[in-house]
Amino acid sequence: MIAAAGLLYIGLFAIAASMGRHRRALAGPWHQPATAPLLAPVGWCLILGSLLAMLPHWQGGVGLVSWIGLLPLLGGALLLGLSYRPRWLVHGAAAAVLLSLAGALIGV
Repeated sequence: MIAAAGLLYIGLFAIAASMGRHRRALAGPWHQPATAPLLAPVGWCLILGSLLAMLPHWQGGVGLVSWIGLLPLLGGALLLGLSYRPRWLVHGAAAAVLLSLAGALIGV
């Protein structure tokens, strides 16, 4: 579940970073001309990957419901971060990468 939450956060962050209205707030190396068009498709793939990471550990139905519960939780965190402290979201994305790797190594 930790790896799925990290992947979901990174995916939602990538989709937010691909939008023009959030581009200034989430400025970073991902807005280079070569990488900017890839942010949205990579974000959607990460969201799908988070769902696929959740299902084997939770017997299908429970995993789907847990993933659907994580979606508004992490989406709300990103929404509040974009509204009040957009720079913190970059640090949150770095922490989500570490959590995803740790969760994948531990198998949680």
